[in-house]
Amino acid sequence: MVRFLSINRLAYLSMIRNVRRGLETRSQIIEHIKSDTWTTSTEISKHVEVTTATVLYHLRNLERERIVERNPDGYGWRFGPFQQSDLTQFLETKPIGKTKR
Repeated sequence: MVRFLSINRLAYLSMIRNVRRGLETRSQIIEHIKSDTWTTSTEISKHVEVTTATVLYHLRNLERERIVERNPDGYGWRFGPFQQSDLTQFLETKPIGKTKR
């Protein structure tokens, strides 16, 4: 049986190796995080079929890449101040022309 899973683009991290199982777990975690309210790792682990320790592991990796942030006043996580530029902004910074060999 072939299983198709939608991987969230925020699940791809640059500081760690992206294996399928981790991408799937991070995608499920990201689905249960909101940007306006704090969500605890215990609440997330109830919806994702992994332990609370595994959820914390992935949340800390997401925090290192500034995708999520931890509540400074207590428990909880929410989306962080991650920035993504538009393609037009990216192209404006790159010089167009011949490349030197």
